[in-house]
Amino acid sequence: MIILITGASHTGKTLLAQRMLEQYKYPYLSIDHLKMGLIRSGNTELTPLSDDKALTAYLWPIVREMIKTAIENDELFSLITPELYELLGCKGVLTKAPIFAVERIKAIRKAGFTKSEHMLIGKAGFAYDGYWTIK
Repeated sequence: MIILITGASHTGKTLLAQRMLEQYKYPYLSIDHLKMGLIRSGNTELTPLSDDKALTAYLWPIVREMIKTAIENDELFSLITPELYELLGCKGVLTKAPIFAVERIKAIRKAGFTKSEHMLIGKAGFAYDGYWTIK
């Protein structure tokens, strides 16, 4: 099973991964550790102080191909499992999948998500479509 935890810097992603390890014995790979391993091994000229855009441009192709490999191996691909959102006290989880993201849609359906019948209204009042939910 692969669980992707995403979010802005300093929002508790690693803390959540550590709690998942402690409670459910789910191992995790921190992208920060991958980044530092590549930097310290000399496999990139980037530094820990490099611009986030440069780091993302370098790391994302690697992470993306790791995810594709897991999907191709028919491993359960889950953005977040029901046990985790219960652990966090959430009423449900949303994820976005544009209609052209066929593999992503297959994976999130397999993980138990269903397409939302409602538009998501953002803070600025914009309406967003293409959301999937799990409750």
